[in-house]
Amino acid sequence: MLRTELSWSHRVRGAMVLAACGDALGAPFEGREPADPAEIDDWMHRSTQLMRFTDDTACTLVLADHLTRRRGIVNEDELADELAREWTREPGRGYGQGAAQLFADIARGAAWRQAAADMFDGHGSLGNGAAMRVAPVGLLPGLALGAVAGRARRTAMVSHQHPQALDGAAAQAVATALAALSIQDTPLDADRMVAAICQHVHTAEFRAALRKLPALVARAASGADVAGEVGNGVAAVQAVPAALAAFLRHPDDVPAAIGFAIGMGGDTDTIASMTGALCGARRAEKDLPVMWGLRLEGASRVWTAASALARLGRPGAGAQPPG
Repeated sequence: MLRTELSWSHRVRGAMVLAACGDALGAPFEGREPADPAEIDDWMHRSTQLMRFTDDTACTLVLADHLTRRRGIVNEDELADELAREWTREPGRGYGQGAAQLFADIARGAAWRQAAADMFDGHGSLGNGAAMRVAPVGLLPGLALGAVAGRARRTAMVSHQHPQALDGAAAQAVATALAALSIQDTPLDADRMVAAICQHVHTAEFRAALRKLPALVARAASGADVAGEVGNGVAAVQAVPAALAAFLRHPDDVPAAIGFAIGMGGDTDTIASMTGALCGARRAEKDLPVMWGLRLEGASRVWTAASALARLGRPGAGAQPPG
């Protein structure tokens, strides 16, 4: 399938909507290890209950709107204020304690740079909160992968200043860009994709986690095996590799990939959301299960934000498909 302007728009919308669906599908299982496979299957494929999204999607929509309004350019001061306003508007979306305190401080007028730097005894947050919202950066058209990673780090800095958290945002954004540039129905090369992502992470810990993935994919590792190797928690160095593993295990089967992500247990909403973004970027909106779209809370808001982001343009030749 040629990467035409239409197919790019479909991929952007697919990534945004499936990220929201993964978030909402994973939310009821957060912190449950292991999640019951039968319960996951019923929730994903037979339930008609409303799927309520969490702070993952709320923050992703803020970032998408920011990038759309600013034509892909990041203004950290504005973004910090916008994220804080979103938290003020709906603080019950499942924000972690650290994020809630940070956004409360910013809403009261604190400088985001100092507030984020002071978190966790001055080390900054190493959580996955910046990575979970970063997919819109990977969906910007015409950026080389280095520019994707750099812009992702800028969006992360407003809340996460630990090097591993910055790596998480860069890795997830680059992975999303690579998925969006991949040729549909052509097998992905896990080794090549992971190697491309590793070029844009800086910490040895993150590179080590990512380099475990090709072997796990090659031997069709179970969700429990993946969680045991790379983790499934809220740290970016765990959640991002876990999501990438779920995607690489089932790059062309959206329900299987998201089900795999949820089945790992742990931070299921965020891992499934990031998996959904990768799947949607590769498979586009055409692979969105109809019932998920009907069940998704705030679906019109998600579609509107995704469509606006998609209209920014078509991809250039700066980045190349991974396989």
